[in-house]
Amino acid sequence: MTKYTFAVLVILLATSCRRQASVKNDAPSAEIEFLTETNHDFSSYCERDTVFFDFVYKNVGKVPFVINRIVTSCGCTKARYAKHAVRPGETDTIRVLYDGAGFSEGSFTKRCDIYSNADTVYQLRIHGYYYNPR
Repeated sequence: MTKYTFAVLVILLATSCRRQASVKNDAPSAEIEFLTETNHDFSSYCERDTVFFDFVYKNVGKVPFVINRIVTSCGCTKARYAKHAVRPGETDTIRVLYDGAGFSEGSFTKRCDIYSNADTVYQLRIHGYYYNPR
């Protein structure tokens, strides 16, 4: 009788774990779609200028979209974004700024990784060529 009870408990436990895992996988995930390009070219510009581009996105998911943090590839690149949840169907903006002051002439490519409540880590890229006008 003890072996039978143990076997039933193991089966019940395994079944309940499987059910919980499927509930987590079926939960709706946050999702966005960019309405602008995700790879912006600043072309050529003067290094004393701070340039920026506004990346516009729309929440196309079924739950509010929340940005936890944005990690940039360099200290010369900053990202400004809303700290509030963006509801399904709403749009918002991520402003990416690049400050080339103090750098010599040349091309640059920078990346921003967007960590949020979505299953995907979204990436934005900026690139261009800065020059010294002297």
